[in-house]
Amino acid sequence: MSVTSPVITPVYMLPEIAGRKGEGGKRLAVRGEFGNRRKPLLSVVTICLNCGDQLQKTIESVLQWPADQIEYIIIDGGSEDLTIDLLRAHDSRLEYWVSEPDAGISDAFNKGISLCRGAVIGLLNAGDWYESDTLQVLQEEFSGDAATQPGVLCGRMQFWSGREKAYCTDSIPALLPKDMTVAHPSCFVKSSVYHRFGGFNPEFRLAMDYELLLRLFTCGVAFARTRSVLTNMQHDGISEQHWQKALHETHRARQQYLPRSFYAGGIYLQYLMARRSIRFCLQSLGLFGLIRFYRKHIAAVQKVKT
Repeated sequence: MSVTSPVITPVYMLPEIAGRKGEGGKRLAVRGEFGNRRKPLLSVVTICLNCGDQLQKTIESVLQWPADQIEYIIIDGGSEDLTIDLLRAHDSRLEYWVSEPDAGISDAFNKGISLCRGAVIGLLNAGDWYESDTLQVLQEEFSGDAATQPGVLCGRMQFWSGREKAYCTDSIPALLPKDMTVAHPSCFVKSSVYHRFGGFNPEFRLAMDYELLLRLFTCGVAFARTRSVLTNMQHDGISEQHWQKALHETHRARQQYLPRSFYAGGIYLQYLMARRSIRFCLQSLGLFGLIRFYRKHIAAVQKVKT
């Protein structure tokens, strides 16, 4: 099976394309001074499409930190709602934003990553938000000799149901050959890793994050984990709505990178499908206590009620 790993080439701004609705940010205002600006530790990329009602909280969680320590890039897919108005309202504090058509989630992420100058890159979806001390954790983990720093840092993620905490999940990169055992919104990847191993594969429409992380893991990139909660998310992701297709995509990734592993075989895929089906069945019967027991005491990556 042939899988392409898109090359990430750093750019100052994205080239003009047909259908662009807007562009802005600091880079348009300080073109002549761009090369003299200090590179921040953290670059954050948010991709969105018609997410205006969710985007404000996400923006606020990034802009809570000093402007000299972070840069924020937003890639909008050509929204028809009030998203562009919101981006223009924050224009002076955003590093760069653009609203234009794209070829899907992977393409949008790759655009954003190519624009990043920071040593570390975080990908934050519209509607998600960082903890107030996330930047401090990154400063501690990525300090000192670059040779001893991890290529990927992953932390815990707090899931929410409306305004109530649902559960918290850990990240266990050692189990990536089995399944998606890392909370991707709580992952931070060094920009040098993207430049060496490539970005998101556009052939994956739902499990592009798993394909990327499994690729990095099998290529020997050093992963580190922290027990700190780094990111918050509302529990209504697109992969949960299309879970069967997502599981088939994770299976494709294992076949590509671990072709001789038991986890790349059809039996293991059927096990994952059956396990997920049983959970949905238990949910439909209202047996949430059994689900919580499994998540807390049996699951490889525990999801603990908080």
